[in-house]
Amino acid sequence: MAGHGKKSLIVAASVLGVLAVLCLWVVPKLVDVNRYRPQVEALLEQKTGKPAHIGRLEFTVLPHLAIEVDNFTLGNPNGFPAGDFIDTRRIYAVLDAGALWHRRIVIESLVVEAPVIHLLSGAGGTWNFENPPHQEPGATTPSGPKQAGFSLGNISMITLDGGLVTIANLLPSGEAGPDYFEGRGISCRFDDVNLSAANAPNAPAAMLNRVKPSLLAGLGSPTIVYAAENAPQPIAHGSFKADTLRFGAIQATSVNSQVWVLPKQAYLDNLTLDLAGGSAKGKAVLDFSGQNLRYNIRTIFNNIDVAQLAQAFPNARGKVTGAMQGNLDVQGEATHSADPLSGLEGTGQVTIRNGKLPSLQLSTNLLAIVRLAGLGAASGDPSAFSSISTDLNIANQFLTSHNIQIVSNDVNVDGSGTMALAGSGQINYTGVAKLAARQTGLTDLLANISGATFSNGKLSFPFDLQGTLENPKFILKSARGALGGFSKTSPAAGSQGNNPNNLIQGLTNLFRKKKAPSPPPKP
Repeated sequence: MAGHGKKSLIVAASVLGVLAVLCLWVVPKLVDVNRYRPQVEALLEQKTGKPAHIGRLEFTVLPHLAIEVDNFTLGNPNGFPAGDFIDTRRIYAVLDAGALWHRRIVIESLVVEAPVIHLLSGAGGTWNFENPPHQEPGATTPSGPKQAGFSLGNISMITLDGGLVTIANLLPSGEAGPDYFEGRGISCRFDDVNLSAANAPNAPAAMLNRVKPSLLAGLGSPTIVYAAENAPQPIAHGSFKADTLRFGAIQATSVNSQVWVLPKQAYLDNLTLDLAGGSAKGKAVLDFSGQNLRYNIRTIFNNIDVAQLAQAFPNARGKVTGAMQGNLDVQGEATHSADPLSGLEGTGQVTIRNGKLPSLQLSTNLLAIVRLAGLGAASGDPSAFSSISTDLNIANQFLTSHNIQIVSNDVNVDGSGTMALAGSGQINYTGVAKLAARQTGLTDLLANISGATFSNGKLSFPFDLQGTLENPKFILKSARGALGGFSKTSPAAGSQGNNPNNLIQGLTNLFRKKKAPSPPPKP
């Protein structure tokens, strides 16, 4: 009997196992949620004001009770060009089993695979991700699944995997302008997502200015200071990674950050990234509440390959090399124009070490004269420098530096000036180049001719640097204008006047006469 009972239990367990497998296979077939796809599309369109499309809906039991949404898109709302706000390959929504038993659909978590999100700002500061105004009284909603049983309020976790995000503005013509932000290979995890908070009033504008990360004090944990006690609560918080991020012409890789999302605002903290062979860390604030998107970004960077960074700017390619470190704070508004970042402003301090200025060759222009008097090194790369330190001030598409210090083997330079960030890169700098020297008759003569001064064992040459990045013009400031200008391109043969070649040749002959040994006495 005992053996008989065991066999019965085994048989019963086997039957139950088969029934369980059959249920797991049959139940999803019986619960054909795909038949509700047209109603769900209509409900989404009514709620969001955007055309919606779902390729397929499927109910699954393993590994979780979930609904899979394949090939989901939300198009741009009225007032925006045709196109999709979001397009994703699959959304996997895990359901609360207890709520489902009571005929309510409560989503516990969402996984969004390979989303492509295009954010567009329209006239008056409206965005394509916003929902339209509330439905007018008396309007009807589409028939379909019971809306009272569906909740999108709080979701424990939302994960985005392998996404693409772009941001652009509409031009006055109504067409989409260039993308000024692009993120590829984005993976995000948001915890405690409160989607109902997305419809709360915007955070006070003063909040943007009050969230001032203390970067230079060590980039510690995030500190968010609310402007008022009734400031809105975050919609979500979490982290994100990106293979690449591009802001304007600057592209970074291996990006990691913590993120807080509030109504029409986002805060990035503990931001780290790789940039042009070096690394950077910082914080950022994005404010979508105004007519133009406002941004505030603070960074500290180290070991940046300047030559590699310059590749992003056509006018700067091949103009400078070296390893750069420093800090830069930028802020501005993304305007509805062909150059949305033209209003960028910023301040910073940088140092570039062990580099070259190939196109300028300040030392070549200067040392072509002073070496004739036996000053400076007899050989070496005249474009090389050991360090450049300067302040940076960006405004009105000009880069202004008030204190530039260049140190090289032969020449130390103190200067200041401006460079245009648009067009051909017009430059206008002034400074003083200093060389170690002994006071002799030759150095006195050189000083008299060139307008240089001799003091404390140094010969100082005042100069101007004008022209463009492509064709800089180095001008020694002679009191009588004797030295004229030295540009990167030599004047045509046979030209007269302040031809640098003629001038240098004349000085060469002069110094040779001064240095020539006296002829031996006649017998």
